[in-house]
Amino acid sequence: MSDEYVSPRVNAARIKDYLDTKHPVRVTGKVLNFSNDETHLLMEASDGGQITVLLPLPPQVHNVTDTFVEIIGTPVDASTIKFMACINMGPKLDLALVNQVTELTFDPKFRGRLF
Repeated sequence: MSDEYVSPRVNAARIKDYLDTKHPVRVTGKVLNFSNDETHLLMEASDGGQITVLLPLPPQVHNVTDTFVEIIGTPVDASTIKFMACINMGPKLDLALVNQVTELTFDPKFRGRLF
């Protein structure tokens, strides 16, 4: 598979690792709130860090409807990503488990086998 279609799963602490690449990333977490004008949302990533997601206009385009979501987007800065897509994941999700899986993908023992 071409590297252009791979979007690594990251937590808030790892977004900075992809700033220079502008490579899309996946962040799984809990939606905390939307801005009044729905131009961005604040989410808690699997590691507990907070991330701002810049949403497209008009607001109906983003399809963020669940409490827990996986956002695919490009890093803007160490705590902000620009929305590309959303996978709604329902009302309950074990973020600690998600974070363990996320961190395992960066473990040198598994890195070459997963991506």
